[in-house]
Amino acid sequence: MLILKLLSESDMYGYQITQEFKKRSNQQFTVLEGSMYPILYRLADMGCISFYEQKTGVRKTRVYYHIEALGAERLKEMKEEFYHAVEVAGFLLESKEGECIGESGAELDGI
Repeated sequence: MLILKLLSESDMYGYQITQEFKKRSNQQFTVLEGSMYPILYRLADMGCISFYEQKTGVRKTRVYYHIEALGAERLKEMKEEFYHAVEVAGFLLESKEGECIGESGAELDGI
């Protein structure tokens, strides 16, 4: 989900993605390149992202990743699922014995 979020803002190459995570999280969130590339490949296989090569020097080429319409839709769905899960977890952390989501006085916003 987080990779799709970054790619929804602009095309990026792998190392750039890892650095952007570090920068935005003030070094509190790190994605190792070795674990990120399999995710990128899987997203590409699913049609959520595509990639292209761009020359950056005489002998250097970078692979840039680009979000596709399917990836943007999947990102939207994943964000909704995430926020719903956080909302349910918040309810559970504050609920008392006998309270259930959906009962009067025990509602979640948006449910």
